[in-house]
Amino acid sequence: MTMTCDWEPKLHAYHDGELDAAGRAAVESHLATCADCTSTLHGLQSLSAVFAEAPQLKLSQISRHRLHNRLDAAMERGLVRFAWSLSGVAAAVLLVGSFWLSHMKDPVQSAPPWVDAVVYAHPLGDSAETPAAQWYLADATTRSDDAP
Repeated sequence: MTMTCDWEPKLHAYHDGELDAAGRAAVESHLATCADCTSTLHGLQSLSAVFAEAPQLKLSQISRHRLHNRLDAAMERGLVRFAWSLSGVAAAVLLVGSFWLSHMKDPVQSAPPWVDAVVYAHPLGDSAETPAAQWYLADATTRSDDAP
């Protein structure tokens, strides 16, 4: 049945108990004058009664266990599928990066700045009082001799 009355949204809210006292009073006064709304309200009430009286099916413990297992398996398949996709993307990036690096022109090979550093003479000169200082001075003088 097609409803032609503009009160239908309020009628559904009235049936669901969502209206305040003033809204309920307005709908009830409208129901006294509108046969379509009264018929629609009776239809809603009878449909609600059918659902309320219907037996509620309950799953056995085994059925619930099977349902949980199937849900877990479905979730795990989705997670595994996502992990495989993500690892595939990572492998593709690795392959493309490796290919790009292997075909990249070699830049001019220059020595890092610390290789050409000049070793200056120690301010204490060649006198060292401890074995560590003697080793340091010996190493510094050897390196300064090798410098170009």
